[in-house]
Amino acid sequence: MSTIRGPADVRQTCARLRSAKTGAELAAVLYREVSSYSLFDLQALRGRVEQDLRSVPAGYRQRLYPRAMEQIFETHHTLISTMRRSDPDVPHEPLAGEFQDFSRMVERTCLAQDEGEQHLELLYFLLAAFNIFVLGRPGHPAGTPFPGGLEVEIRDGEYLCPVREKADDVPNALCPYCPAKQSDG
Repeated sequence: MSTIRGPADVRQTCARLRSAKTGAELAAVLYREVSSYSLFDLQALRGRVEQDLRSVPAGYRQRLYPRAMEQIFETHHTLISTMRRSDPDVPHEPLAGEFQDFSRMVERTCLAQDEGEQHLELLYFLLAAFNIFVLGRPGHPAGTPFPGGLEVEIRDGEYLCPVREKADDVPNALCPYCPAKQSDG
């Protein structure tokens, strides 16, 4: 089981996130935090995603599920393997200005969850932070489908998302922090 067990732990983790000033510092904080989660926690997050997707139409769910698992498990693997290297390849540039807003949004969102779910919500956001603020990738991996048949894609080395400008109404969306550009589709 993870060492993150309640609101005080969420607040402390988010304070540690906010203390990072560069991509390298954030990667180190994320590595420490994510390493405290067990394989059981990753599986619990997978189960939570599966539960959330039960109400999604079957055809769409079958396309979305593999990308959601990639978002969790591949990101986790990349974070752990990158940071275990003696000289991790992470950016040393200052974090984007919106990182502090992201950290506050994460704290608000996690604390609004049932106490038993806070640690899973936090894990989801920690992994997203690694993609967005350390790797410069979208929160949702390339190939993630959205209703209407459109998906996150890479064109000429640039990430494009069909809902980038449409999700600002969702208070806990990754979109305002995501490096993807709005696709023209």
